[in-house]
Amino acid sequence: MMGSLPDLKSNPSSAWIHVLVWTAYFMVPLFFFESAAGRERFMIMGWFMQLLTLLYFYYNYSLLVPRFLLRKKIGAYILMLILGLVAMSMVNVLFAIATGKLIEHHHPFNFWRTVTFPVYPALLAFALSSATRIIMEYFKNERQKKEMEAEKLSAELAFLKSQVNPHFLFNTLNNICSLARKKSDNTENAIIKLSQIMRYMLQDSKDESVCLDQEVEYLRNYIDLQRMRISDKVKVTFTVEGHPEQISIAPLLLIPFIENAFKHGISYLDEAEISITLMAFPEELHFKVINRIAKPVKELPDPGSGIGLKNVKRRLELLYPGKHQLITRESDNQYEIGLIINFKS
Repeated sequence: MMGSLPDLKSNPSSAWIHVLVWTAYFMVPLFFFESAAGRERFMIMGWFMQLLTLLYFYYNYSLLVPRFLLRKKIGAYILMLILGLVAMSMVNVLFAIATGKLIEHHHPFNFWRTVTFPVYPALLAFALSSATRIIMEYFKNERQKKEMEAEKLSAELAFLKSQVNPHFLFNTLNNICSLARKKSDNTENAIIKLSQIMRYMLQDSKDESVCLDQEVEYLRNYIDLQRMRISDKVKVTFTVEGHPEQISIAPLLLIPFIENAFKHGISYLDEAEISITLMAFPEELHFKVINRIAKPVKELPDPGSGIGLKNVKRRLELLYPGKHQLITRESDNQYEIGLIINFKS
């Protein structure tokens, strides 16, 4: 049956709430009778009516609301409510006849009174069951919506993060290939650096966050690799201030900015300079990359151009919404990008 008893199997706390409420509903009225005879009469007819009310509650809550009302089958919903009320009245009359309670001592025989008596508790059960089920469905849908959004967010982040690896790998392998052609003594060291970087990317960066210290070491290895392939005319400085060991950050988040600086800030003809500064405060990170804009040279189109920066911007939006500032400035011969991340909860 669709919408079996209010998700009680999947939600034990909800089951206990229902048990406690109905126990109180059945037992509390007993305390208002001064005589044992009054309590006995109530325990016969009163409890039976309360039992019918309970059944009507769950008839509407577990069957009618999910199958008809929530599916906007209003006509069928009203019809089933009326049929349930008729059945409730008939059962009440049959029970009154069977127990000899149809004719009360203080009241003359009144068949219609017995027939219509269940209407009021049925209306109460209808109102409470409909409101309870609709409210629970609303919160259930909201919870599912948030879970779906979280799953979508996780999948998108995983996809964006996965794109960082091949993009970086393609660039670095090209650099090592260039060193090998020149028969440079730095080729072996470059391969060792690359293995350290790949170990970090494949193992340590699997977590949602890493210590900033690890990310800094990864950036240093990358910069060292780049230094091996560029000329002495390019001045590269990497300054770290503060306490990076006290901060955790999403892995592979800063590297695209440095990649971009090396890609667009190196000239093989003129002097060039790349300045990288990282300041780690207790609850905030300041990261800045400044590079001179090299004169463009004709080269083969790069299909991956711009992927890194686009990805990191999207990752920042997903990981630190409302908690980051990304500022870029560009002049005739200089490009500056600054990132501030606030880690306050």
